[in-house]
Amino acid sequence: MKINTYKETGKNLSQFDLNNSLVGLKQEHKFLKKVHSQALQNINQRISFAFNGFYNRVQKGEKPGFPRFKGKNRYESITYPQSGFSLEQKLYVSKIGKINIVQHRAIEGQIKTLTIRQTSTGKWFATFCAEQDKKKAFRNDFVMAGIDMGLYHFYADSLGKIADNPRCLRKSEQKLAYIQKCHSRKKNGGKNKLKSRLKVALVHEKISNQRQDFLHKESRKLARLYSVIAVEKLTIRNMMQNRHLSKSIADTAWNKFLQMLAYKVEETGGKLLKVNAQGTSQYCICGNEVKKTLAVRIHKCNKCGIWIDRDIMSAMMIKKVAINGTTAGSAGSNAWEDERALFSMNQESLTSAI
Repeated sequence: MKINTYKETGKNLSQFDLNNSLVGLKQEHKFLKKVHSQALQNINQRISFAFNGFYNRVQKGEKPGFPRFKGKNRYESITYPQSGFSLEQKLYVSKIGKINIVQHRAIEGQIKTLTIRQTSTGKWFATFCAEQDKKKAFRNDFVMAGIDMGLYHFYADSLGKIADNPRCLRKSEQKLAYIQKCHSRKKNGGKNKLKSRLKVALVHEKISNQRQDFLHKESRKLARLYSVIAVEKLTIRNMMQNRHLSKSIADTAWNKFLQMLAYKVEETGGKLLKVNAQGTSQYCICGNEVKKTLAVRIHKCNKCGIWIDRDIMSAMMIKKVAINGTTAGSAGSNAWEDERALFSMNQESLTSAI
């Protein structure tokens, strides 16, 4: 309807126009009356968002990607943005009725929206968005750390703590390849094809759950340990252009981790700083330039004589850049001595905290 109107009249229908057309569409298609009006209006909102994003990409000169029609087999969720639902012992949804649920936890605040979603493995979830009045948290301690994200280690901080990369996808690649191979041999449209599709979806779901669990635990651990965390600004989209590293970068989910870290640090009264970390892996904390390839894992400085994991040194440099607001190669000559004392002190406090 939106596309045809634009072709015929050159007019772009707004979300308000689409909502006004619902009355006529309900008369023409009786089955639409079985769906709550709020859910139908949310569909129009999604359509408007999709086209607005398309127009913005065209204006920026990017590869736009025209919005794709989603049939019933591609539509995974419905949203009630204002009304049409209530939650007591059971979940009541207008036009559907009461639904038995397993409630994850008590909901605090005033519930605003409800989204019902079905996963690719056939599980159903009801997600509530609630408005809460929370006082801003405040921390009395001041413990700052720099974080260096990587592929060899998932991250290393300036106090020497290292988290190994879980490589959730890489560890399940063989199993996934075997199941996908079996799936491709099944006849299209048959019951066996549906069963094998579910097996593939279950493996992907397990990988996603493993990654999500790891990201939540590590981000929470950092938010509890440090009040100020400095991280590097990552241009992940550009980094994904490297065909040798793109799969490993996607498997780490750096962007999701930084999003989790940002809101968890804020919840604990801390602060997340993003700095330009260009060159931090090629300099020592003493200011000396130490050039290294990705294959070199140990930082060796011929000026101050320090031998240390390159990711930990990068994390120290990120912290130094965040404090001084300078580039990587402009640290003072006595910077390493100050950092060495702070490093050894914080190592003891970190061990006791863990």
